[in-house]
Amino acid sequence: MRRIYWACAVCVVLIAGLLVARQARTDAPRQIAYEELVKLIEKPDGVVFIDVREPSEIAVTGTLKGALTIPLGQLEGRLKDVPKDKPVVPFCRRGGRAARAAALLDDHGYKTVGVFGLEAYIEKLQKYIVYPN
Repeated sequence: MRRIYWACAVCVVLIAGLLVARQARTDAPRQIAYEELVKLIEKPDGVVFIDVREPSEIAVTGTLKGALTIPLGQLEGRLKDVPKDKPVVPFCRRGGRAARAAALLDDHGYKTVGVFGLEAYIEKLQKYIVYPN
């Protein structure tokens, strides 16, 4: 009887884990395609871009002109620096940290449009890239 109980408990835990994993995948932020990204960049005052990479990364590859630069580890403590009246687009090198930033922003009532990894578009975006002094 105990074996049946434990087998049922293990099944319940496994099923719950699968459901949580499935939910996490469906809640993943939308990846922004290059064409849409350019439209967002060129739309004045349309969205707030947040570069969540570390300063050392930004020094090497630059960042989008006008983007806020707030490393992911500091974002929660610096939410007051992010305007709430505009949609937000977090980005990083490949998109992983941007996805975590989007989840954090969504949890705090911000509207995120999507995320992107700068590495995928860096060559095409050179005219929009600035380097820190």
